[in-house]
Amino acid sequence: MTRSDASLFVYRNGTEHAYLLLYDDDMILTDSSTQLLQRIIERLRSEFAIKDMGALRFFLSIDVQRGADGFFLSQKRYAEDLLQPAGMTSSLPISTAIISKAKVSASSGTPLSDPSFYCSLTGGLQYLTITRPDISYAVQQTCLHMHDPRDVHMALVKRIL
Repeated sequence: MTRSDASLFVYRNGTEHAYLLLYDDDMILTDSSTQLLQRIIERLRSEFAIKDMGALRFFLSIDVQRGADGFFLSQKRYAEDLLQPAGMTSSLPISTAIISKAKVSASSGTPLSDPSFYCSLTGGLQYLTITRPDISYAVQQTCLHMHDPRDVHMALVKRIL
């Protein structure tokens, strides 16, 4: 287990190394050699009921494509799923995720009747920043209002969406 992430397990022995990322009942396993990979899989199978899904393609709502230059991570499906509850599936994109004018104050606008919906959308946007760091600042600004979200803050969330 690593100090920075309790879900990441690292094995090193000479030139061999392996990484196991575990989240609930999903895991990613990568190794320095096919032989080491097979040894670890067999060891895991002797203790647990596991199913080898082959090469990594999808993990925790992140699509993974391997190319010659490395991996391409995408949360396009996840982003599209965020649009549905907000009623924005047919909305057109805009060029910027945040308004360049002065910040919206915490007391502007009318309090939302369902603050949990705001928090849910904002939390979803936070997770989207894994593959979309360009929206991190805009999302962070919406997080400032999670304690008392208002209609003007929801407008900011919808602008990001």
